[in-house]
Amino acid sequence: MTYLPYEEPGISLILTLTSLIFLLNGIRYILDRLLYCGLVGQILIGVIWGEPVGGTTWLSEGTQKAIQDFGYLGLIGLVFEGGLGTDLVLLRKTAYISISVATVGLLMPIAISFVLLVFPFPSSSGTLYPSPLAAFSAGASLCSTSLGTTLSIMSAAGMHKTRTGVTLLGAAMMDDVVGLVMVNIITTLGAGGSGGWSIARPIVASFGLLIVTMCIVPYILKPVWALFRRAIHHNAEVEFVEAEASLGHRLINAIAAVPHLQFVLPTAVLIIFVTIASFIDASVLFSAFIAGGLVNYLWNVGASADPAVSDIASTPSGMFEEYYKPVMEYILVPFFFASIGFSIPITAMFSGSIVWKGIVYAILMVVAKGLVSLVVYFDFIIKALQHPMDHQSKAKREKTQAITRQEPSTEQTTVEAPHSAALLIAFAMIARGEIGFLIASLSQSSNTLTLRYTNGENAASSGEEIFLVIVWAVVLCTIFGPVAVGVLVRHLKNTTAPREL
Repeated sequence: MTYLPYEEPGISLILTLTSLIFLLNGIRYILDRLLYCGLVGQILIGVIWGEPVGGTTWLSEGTQKAIQDFGYLGLIGLVFEGGLGTDLVLLRKTAYISISVATVGLLMPIAISFVLLVFPFPSSSGTLYPSPLAAFSAGASLCSTSLGTTLSIMSAAGMHKTRTGVTLLGAAMMDDVVGLVMVNIITTLGAGGSGGWSIARPIVASFGLLIVTMCIVPYILKPVWALFRRAIHHNAEVEFVEAEASLGHRLINAIAAVPHLQFVLPTAVLIIFVTIASFIDASVLFSAFIAGGLVNYLWNVGASADPAVSDIASTPSGMFEEYYKPVMEYILVPFFFASIGFSIPITAMFSGSIVWKGIVYAILMVVAKGLVSLVVYFDFIIKALQHPMDHQSKAKREKTQAITRQEPSTEQTTVEAPHSAALLIAFAMIARGEIGFLIASLSQSSNTLTLRYTNGENAASSGEEIFLVIVWAVVLCTIFGPVAVGVLVRHLKNTTAPREL
């Protein structure tokens, strides 16, 4: 059959999908206003609707796959929004601390994961222990930070344009790229190979795309875009006779006449970058962020020359709010977090000694990512040592201004700002997500989650026990991170918000 016959869906499927969409949005609305962690509720709804504890699947595998695919579109749009709303000047200023946070957040989970070597796994043939390769695979699964979760947390708290938010965004983006590199590493190790290029290709391609974009923007894209805007402005003021107009004028007029041009052009940029990234094996999410940053940068080029052109003069955030936000906020992004819930093997996790091992490993992984807070403290100490008088004068100036206005002194807030920023960055980096589940599943299918006897000999094993321990860690971290951030943000908003957050 070369076509799909139209069939009316049954009432059970209609009610299931309706209740899913309603509950995803309802639980997000409630939890966002309580603790800024509505995504946690959406993940739990996905667990229930995907594979309930009773074992009866409410959504078929095909429906879950469709929701997963649409959810990934929501993730791409979420990252694109992050690029559109990022302060590029601030991102450049915080690049060094973002790199430092990302490095610590990548290395510590892998290092601490070697504690798994002492975890016993009883079997009929004796007690087995994870191999070093299994420990590395587990650390690789927990080294990434969920970019979609981080963006959702910062947006819900209204902090995605602050210094802390930009730092988090940069660090999570780097973790995402390296996490995708880990996918290739696990595949290569599972196949018994050690090809250097196959391992390095994603990270080279991803940052190569960024470098090429940065090189062509000032010399090619910026002049062309400025010329295009001036031409549109000129054509809007001068009426051309169709027969006498040049080919260039007719082409520009045709483009300018496209309805909703302020939506079509940015979306075309997004599609082009995502397509290029897919073909060169780069990170699709990283390319979506680059596309958002490029649109954000070019949007105001030549804006002063044609303020009357309303289709282009609106802001990137305004364009996103008008065209993307409705479908993303209520359909695509909830589907993304629900699809994470689909990936959690909830019925197999509560068995034997898997529970306590999973909880212990999750605590270790919380500590591993939490150590990124040391980067914030180190940066604060270095700045204080380099410019001690600046910090003292700033505190005195704020105290004097507070007394003049008869307000509480902000000297204490200035001192507490590094603590608040450190905790926010640490808690937000704890959340894992889609890439963690991907690497864990790939590790199991690639046979890298191997067990061995005390004498070092490998045993035949499917690796399901270690896989479930990893899933425990990913799930608990994905839940704990947003909840902790929500509690902290709620506390800060109820007291005094630090100036450098």
